Amino acid sequence: MQGKAVAQGFVEYINEAVTPFHAVNYSKKLLKENGFEELLEHEPWVAKPSGKYFITRNGSSIFVFVVGEDFTAETGAFRILGTHTDSPCPKLAPHSKISSNGFLKLNVMLYGGGLWNSWFDRDLTLAGRVVLTIGERIETRLIHIKRPIIVLPELAIHLSTNREKFEYNKESHLKPLLCSLLLESKSHPESHKKHAHGLLDLIAQELNVDIENISDLELHVVDTKPACLTGLYQEFISSARIDNQMSCYCALQAIVETPTTGKDIKMWAAFDHEEVGSVSITGADSIIASNLMNRLLKVLCPTSSGDFSDMIFRKSFGFSADMAHALHPNYSEKHHPQHSPKMHSGVVLKINANQNYATDFVGCTLARLLANRNSIPLQEFIVKNDSPCGSTIGPMLAAQTGIRIVDIGAPQFSMHSCRELMGTDDAFYYYSFLKSFFDDLHSLYDEASLN
Repeated sequence: MQGKAVAQGFVEYINEAVTPFHAVNYSKKLLKENGFEELLEHEPWVAKPSGKYFITRNGSSIFVFVVGEDFTAETGAFRILGTHTDSPCPKLAPHSKISSNGFLKLNVMLYGGGLWNSWFDRDLTLAGRVVLTIGERIETRLIHIKRPIIVLPELAIHLSTNREKFEYNKESHLKPLLCSLLLESKSHPESHKKHAHGLLDLIAQELNVDIENISDLELHVVDTKPACLTGLYQEFISSARIDNQMSCYCALQAIVETPTTGKDIKMWAAFDHEEVGSVSITGADSIIASNLMNRLLKVLCPTSSGDFSDMIFRKSFGFSADMAHALHPNYSEKHHPQHSPKMHSGVVLKINANQNYATDFVGCTLARLLANRNSIPLQEFIVKNDSPCGSTIGPMLAAQTGIRIVDIGAPQFSMHSCRELMGTDDAFYYYSFLKSFFDDLHSLYDEASLN
């Protein structure tokens, strides 16, 4: 892909990938169309060199492998790209219905560290998956209600005691309005204990099932405004969930396009629950990645014994791909003067002395070798010493596997807002870097002669 094609492709992707479930489902379809075989965790695996495989867990995480045609236990290694599928958002509570002053509101649970003020006064809807009970069978189905059905109205300035500061209570004020109680009672005289009957009726219609089949709702509040290119020269991408679906999209395209040449196993791991600590069966702070990698090695190398997998892990290398903070022209004092990534200026190396990022300086050099060889601009980011610093899956993936991981990202504004912004050029640089990592036939570890 060239130039703005990456940005335009991302816009099409993100308008479908409205939740982690939808992102994984989109990825599964594209992978199958390109010859990848799905492996199921509860069944035996068959794998071989030149094979292309993927595994999903919970429908919200996905792990993809391209085995090099020259892979052997003696010479092979993993090339890992790690991303995450989740973003901060309100999620529907198990008992969502609230009646208040003539309106039906929704109880929500706040997922992650969102800029919750950015969710007010937007046309919102619900998406996610629905758990159904049909006879004695339990199944899940994805849903995305594409029209606006809920809204969070802000308090009028005339009623605010402090007009200079927007203040809100997370429990009291972040309850979206669903409908008028009068219209709900007219349309649906019958009532449901946990959820608005009208909402359940709409979901049943969307899925072509009976309300009685609906067992549970795992729904996210999402913005209905589609992603788009913006700016005088269409040099920006305006979208929800740029953090971290841009990384997922670029990694997906990179692994779909990479050939099966070489001696390494190329791996894309897209974890869930990064925004809330990653401690789950689908999160990076678990044994899922190392388990899947070891299981694949046992299938590929049935006659190998001893510590061959440990040796392969020690020759391996990876990147944790998560978004980075671009130098904000209105808040430049928040950025470190010598380590402020600029939009339209390339991929970001993320460094933190306290190990919020996994990057070390040997890893920095290896990343620069790759970038220089492929003419991709690279920038460096650290936070100021008087500023907090976010973290990524990088340190967790490194700790769980013992593999050197380098944290990278693409620069963006408004991280964790309902609507985020990044440069179209940076989308292309980001994709190009990830693709180069998979396609480059050099072994970064062999080049560096590392022990």
